[in-house]
Amino acid sequence: MILTSGMQSQIRSRPIVSLTLAFFLVIGVWSILTPLFAGPDEPANYIKGAAIIRGVLVGEDVEPTSALSYWSTRIEIPYEYGVAMQVPWCFVPMPNTPACNRPMESLTPEEKPITNMGRYPPIGFVTTGLGSLIGPNDLSVRCGRLLNSLLGSLLLAIGCTLLTASRRSAIAILATTTPGVLFLSSVNSPSGIEIAASICLWSAMYSVFTSHETSILTKSGFVFSGSLVILVRPVGSIIYLITLAIGVIAYQKSSSWKSKIRDLLLPITIHLLSILTSAVWYFKIYNFHLAQSIVDQRTLPSLLDIVEQSINDLSVKIGESIGNYGWLDTPSPTFVVWFFIALVAIIIARNWQILANRNRVALISITLFVPIFMILLNLNYQNLLAAYGVQGRHLTPLIVGIPIIGGAIWNPKDATLRIVLISWTLSVFSCGAFALRRYSVGIQPLNFRTMFTQPVWQPMLGVAGTLCALAVALIVFGTIFYTVATKELK
Repeated sequence: MILTSGMQSQIRSRPIVSLTLAFFLVIGVWSILTPLFAGPDEPANYIKGAAIIRGVLVGEDVEPTSALSYWSTRIEIPYEYGVAMQVPWCFVPMPNTPACNRPMESLTPEEKPITNMGRYPPIGFVTTGLGSLIGPNDLSVRCGRLLNSLLGSLLLAIGCTLLTASRRSAIAILATTTPGVLFLSSVNSPSGIEIAASICLWSAMYSVFTSHETSILTKSGFVFSGSLVILVRPVGSIIYLITLAIGVIAYQKSSSWKSKIRDLLLPITIHLLSILTSAVWYFKIYNFHLAQSIVDQRTLPSLLDIVEQSINDLSVKIGESIGNYGWLDTPSPTFVVWFFIALVAIIIARNWQILANRNRVALISITLFVPIFMILLNLNYQNLLAAYGVQGRHLTPLIVGIPIIGGAIWNPKDATLRIVLISWTLSVFSCGAFALRRYSVGIQPLNFRTMFTQPVWQPMLGVAGTLCALAVALIVFGTIFYTVATKELK
């Protein structure tokens, strides 16, 4: 896609707007190719959002069971919203089974709506709830998805702008924005918001700690993304504190502590208030049933067993982080997983010699924190549910810090950026096609052609139309991203 000099100038003068549009096009098409409620826990997320936007923050208490978990509540909203729980079970989580078309309007409510997200913090469900204002129908689910997509796109755009404005590598953003991130941002899921906010927060760290006087954009991005990371999920405060600690190790010089504290007094105060709010919610609401164990503690594995299993599962969870679509039933093609692993490895290897010692310490620290965090989460899951419940998306907010820290001062050549951007685009397109095949005909040997000739399910644009739309969106994205990323080189 060729741009005139005037168009290039407009894009570079409004990088946040341009990049938000670019990310939104790709994520929006991904939302179209994914059947409704095919996102992880999307029915429960939709009901939770519909409740919050109607003033029901928690709902009626439900006794914890292995099926309903500790956080389930019944919601006093129109019963028609509860049919969301009936939709996806005709194909989730069965990768060999195509999706089915079950409009919400065609289903009959069976009971008062219930959601296993009832005691989760409300902030991650607001955009979903805004979409639900249209009514209990498929259109409201799509609107909620698009609002989530827009928020995620804005956060990714701010993060990318902060990196490029600091003359840091835009390749780091490509390495963090995996197909899994695009997928989670395209559905009704607080995980998509959490991960996009984490990418933005990691990206803001360099400017926050290295600038003598932090700009309004940097402060705003830091405050906005940090507050979302803290408030969206119960463990958000821990992720934020780890991120902040790594940022201090990587960039903050001890000689400038006083001036930096004065400069960041307001942002840090807002984050401390967010942590206090999160803590109150955790101990008063989220923690309500956790003392009532539903498992026999005597049957639980030892700490050593949990450590061993977690380390053994780490490679699988990294693959899930890069991209596993639906309810962990559609992993990315192997070559895509290896592309993103290789990209991160190249970033680190290319920059290791020019990194300051404190950057190296920070990079090693965050790399070690990922498995430690996974072990702690699995320990908690075992105590509560007697299961190894960690998924790749739970680790992604920390994993994305690795390429961003590793690409600390890299300013790659124009040709290098082109190669990586083209490879990234092809990888994302391949994952989109693979996911669409799963939903249209199911994952069967040698049936890619069948998804065009005999699709059992297809999105509103059709299979071929959706893939064409994804290709166009990726071309537009690549053009805008390249134009912004090379701004300082022109």
